[in-house]
Amino acid sequence: MADPITVHRVPAWTTLLGIALFGLVLFWLHHLLGQYHWRDILERVHAISDAKLLRAALLTCAGYLCLTLYDTLAVHFAGARAPYPRIALISFMAYAIGHNVGFNTFSGGAVRYRAYSALGLSAKQIATIIAFGTFTFFLGSGFLLGLSLLSNAGMSGSVLHVHAWLAVVAGTLLLAAVAAYLWLVCTRHAPLRFRRFEIPVPKPRIAISQLGVGCVDLLCAAGVLYVLLPAHASISFAAFAGVYLLALAAGAASNVPGGIGVFEFVLLLLLPGVPQDRLLGALVAYRAIYYFAPFLIALVLLGVHEIWVHRTRAVRSVRVARTFLSAVTPQAIAIAVFVAGAVLLFSGATPALDYRLAVLRDFVPLPVLELSHLLGSAVGVGLLVIAHGLYRRLHSAWWLTIWLLCAGIILSLLKGFDYEEAIILGVVVIALASARERFRRRASLIEQHYSGPWVVAFFLVLAAAGWLVLFAYRHVPYDNELWWQFAFHASAPRSLRALLFASVIAAAYALWRLLRPAPPPFSAPQEADFKLVAELIAAGDDTTANLAMLGDKNFLFNQDRTACIMFQSSGNSWVAMGDPIGPPQLGEALAWDFLEACDGMAVSPVFYQVTPQRLPLYIDLGLNLSKLGEEARVPLEAFSLEGAARADLRHAHRRAVREGAEFELVPRGGVAAILKDLRAVSDAWLTEKNTGEKRFSLGFFDERYIANFDVGVVRRNGAIVSFANLWRGGITELSVDLMRYNQAAPKGVIDFMLIECMLWGRAQGFKWFNLGMAPLSGLEEHALAPAWHKLGRMVQRYGETFYNFEGLRKYKEKFNPVWRPRYLAAPDGLAMAGALLDVTALISGGVRRVLRK
Repeated sequence: MADPITVHRVPAWTTLLGIALFGLVLFWLHHLLGQYHWRDILERVHAISDAKLLRAALLTCAGYLCLTLYDTLAVHFAGARAPYPRIALISFMAYAIGHNVGFNTFSGGAVRYRAYSALGLSAKQIATIIAFGTFTFFLGSGFLLGLSLLSNAGMSGSVLHVHAWLAVVAGTLLLAAVAAYLWLVCTRHAPLRFRRFEIPVPKPRIAISQLGVGCVDLLCAAGVLYVLLPAHASISFAAFAGVYLLALAAGAASNVPGGIGVFEFVLLLLLPGVPQDRLLGALVAYRAIYYFAPFLIALVLLGVHEIWVHRTRAVRSVRVARTFLSAVTPQAIAIAVFVAGAVLLFSGATPALDYRLAVLRDFVPLPVLELSHLLGSAVGVGLLVIAHGLYRRLHSAWWLTIWLLCAGIILSLLKGFDYEEAIILGVVVIALASARERFRRRASLIEQHYSGPWVVAFFLVLAAAGWLVLFAYRHVPYDNELWWQFAFHASAPRSLRALLFASVIAAAYALWRLLRPAPPPFSAPQEADFKLVAELIAAGDDTTANLAMLGDKNFLFNQDRTACIMFQSSGNSWVAMGDPIGPPQLGEALAWDFLEACDGMAVSPVFYQVTPQRLPLYIDLGLNLSKLGEEARVPLEAFSLEGAARADLRHAHRRAVREGAEFELVPRGGVAAILKDLRAVSDAWLTEKNTGEKRFSLGFFDERYIANFDVGVVRRNGAIVSFANLWRGGITELSVDLMRYNQAAPKGVIDFMLIECMLWGRAQGFKWFNLGMAPLSGLEEHALAPAWHKLGRMVQRYGETFYNFEGLRKYKEKFNPVWRPRYLAAPDGLAMAGALLDVTALISGGVRRVLRK
């Protein structure tokens, strides 16, 4: 059997590092800006003249115009053709979104892949465009930073708090690197080769254009912030550009979306000559002009672009839109509820407006005001917790959220007449009420499993609320009596008490989750279940069903126990291995039972390695199908070692015989007597391969499991040197699962084993011998092929270093098989990627082992 497809994720440590850096920067910003009130910063923003804002806006337009030239050069370099208006639109959307989301190469790259693939560009060309743009940015920033360090060595040294000679050395190295690149493109025309990879070298005029475009873009971006600085800022533009590039690099390296916080922190640290409140006001305006405004425009353009691309498919688009909205409505509402909870917490952390408190004083008693402030923060924490239940469409979460939102509306009005918050919460209530039918799952809200990103987001909101309290009331002297002050205008004590109350609730809930008894595991299949499943397998024709005998899966039977689905839980998915076992006419009803069980438990239904004969069933279930690869099936009636086409097999078989190989088929009843020898061969094979046992879709060595099958063994000098357990699919199909050998086995023992098993199967009347699946085999290479096929072909082409995709298919080809596709059936969208990861984790024995491979 073939190994599964491995799905790679961004390592978790990069996310944790980004969170840690963000927290550290938040602490230092609080330390640096502690003497300023948040209203002071807003006043500095409003104090920026309209002329400065206009100049900043024009420079922003010029900067994004330069960014479109990045892609124009890259498309030409990749050997593709596209009209400039289309390139400019794609480039603007990619950079505007990438600047704000972070991981520009990946987030902007996703936009480019979606848009350029629609223009007919190949995956290799798109990857070249992305890499070219990234390198252009580094080229321009290296050149400008080097010039800034050399031309202003003294000022750069003082700003960076290093000796001037160190700035000169750094500038010289940067310019030398740029010069080396230009020398390379002028003297070399052949591609650079590294192992199996080729890196094309651009022509000199393209490289010079890269340098020019990269420099102008960065100068425009730096100019946007420079014109917003106060008039008395004592720094030249050349020196400021160098500091700006350092801050930009720090923000990109931090992995924080948009570098927010890190970028500002570096500038505050490296520009001590600019008053901090004025600099922060300029930075807020800079974020709004250069980042947020283009981001909003890009989102609108992206939506219009998608509508325009599909304008000729009006009816289908409406159906797809309805399906999409129906699918994402619970998730979107869950995010909205999470945001509503954050709004309540942030509101409780900041002071109420004085004139609103003055109005409330005549209508609301002080105890009601104080209690409303406390309960408002408590409701905020509750919404953060319950939002995850909405994400999983739980019915109980819907009811509880409705009550909490209504309470939040009342409390927002009582604690400070915050009608803006009340309106936000009211809109969320309306959206939630209109989508009531989407929340039908009856799974327990208490037993829900929180994802890692959700937990991180929860604690980030709490940390941000705590920072807001400290920042907003930094001017209030702290003493122990502050906690017990109760007055209409005593906002600081109220915010401290609300934060403490919210933190206590969050800590109590977290402690209860940690200390509560673990939920009961799935009940293990009984011996009677295995006997019944063995009978169903014997009556079928698919050898894959024999994986049910591993004992690592759960069984779902129909009411009459005449059909079965084997599945296992992984992450947020229930993964069924193969098609339902049993008569095909009973599989449809059982598959619907499985779908309902998954829906009730708020998990995704996944069917792994299903056959093409049953595809209509999965389409009826509303699942999306993705081709995993093709399995090789050898027709045994025509199989022999005669003829020129079988010369290689005949030679391998004779060589093994000459080296003393003898084949023996040990029937199931006699396997117990040789289990000790089989264990020794298996352990030797695992040690030599330096690997662990796979699971779920592949068998692993277990005495109870092996004893269920006939076993083919190869002896040499009387000792067992290789073995393979044989799967039967009724009387139709034969296959091998574990196929292992030790160092004493003759060369070519695998070929010898397979040939003998095939000859034995033909003699027994079997029609097919299944050689297992070749991952990513048989995917389409057409320009209009689905994105999954393009991605799979790219992985197959560039992943040969890690997995021998082509070699595995070529090995099986020598048996002249008939290829049959196998598919993955899972929910559409992001759930498909999650399903692949969950399946891979099942097979590899956990996510940690997946990431290590």
